[in-house]
Amino acid sequence: MLGRTFCHLPGVGPKSEAGLWNAGVRSWDDVLSGGELPVSPGKAELLREGVRRSREALEAQDADWFAARLRTANSWRLFPHFLPHAGYLDIETDGERDPVVTAVALLHQGRLTSYVHGRDMDALERDLARVKVLVTFNGKCFDVPVLERVLGVRCPRAHVDLRFVLRGLGQAGGLKACEKRYGISRRELDGVDGWSAVLLWRLWERTGDPRVLETLLAYNAADVLSLEVLLAHALDELFLATPFAARLTMPIPPMAENPFTPDPEIVEMVRGVARHPY
Repeated sequence: MLGRTFCHLPGVGPKSEAGLWNAGVRSWDDVLSGGELPVSPGKAELLREGVRRSREALEAQDADWFAARLRTANSWRLFPHFLPHAGYLDIETDGERDPVVTAVALLHQGRLTSYVHGRDMDALERDLARVKVLVTFNGKCFDVPVLERVLGVRCPRAHVDLRFVLRGLGQAGGLKACEKRYGISRRELDGVDGWSAVLLWRLWERTGDPRVLETLLAYNAADVLSLEVLLAHALDELFLATPFAARLTMPIPPMAENPFTPDPEIVEMVRGVARHPY
């Protein structure tokens, strides 16, 4: 989709991009073909220069260059080109106002890695450096600011927040609500939420029971594994809304297996526990 995108270029907004598409200018190749463009000569030269710079950035695999120029609403245009370089991320905290990041899950190139406070959290920034595009749900408002403020972790600038992408498709609500709309089941973790994760961490600190930590990591991993599937659904719908629907399709991947096994007794203990004011 990037090779058909113009709205990141100076002076090109959604309407003028649609005008280019409707006039038959549907790709960067069309701009550089030498043919006449449906804009003034001055704008035509700016358009050609912008496309040349875009090609250079794409050849350099510089997702940040595009992220600096694409509006948040159009960040999904980074895909499918940068899909192999996407990292799906979710964090858990202890629920305090000055939070401790208790667990982080990162899915990158088919491998899910979990990081736990007091164990291996230091490895997170190293692994994030290999990610070109971050994919989260509400990560712009929560996960990334918390990681940067609390841990000093530098996250990729290129960031697709599915909360806002899905909202643009009419899918309002939290992550679990969006999952249900697309038929994604949490199975034994159904009913476990972010507050449950806070309770699990407190229980783990108090008891050291490995079943509790395993359940927390299973919940954190489930948050990340569903992002890959939700992104595919979102892209499939977004592609359909473009003039390129016949050429751009997005297969929906099966949900990857969760490497952690939640303990039924522990799940039952925390499921549905009401949030308690401090």
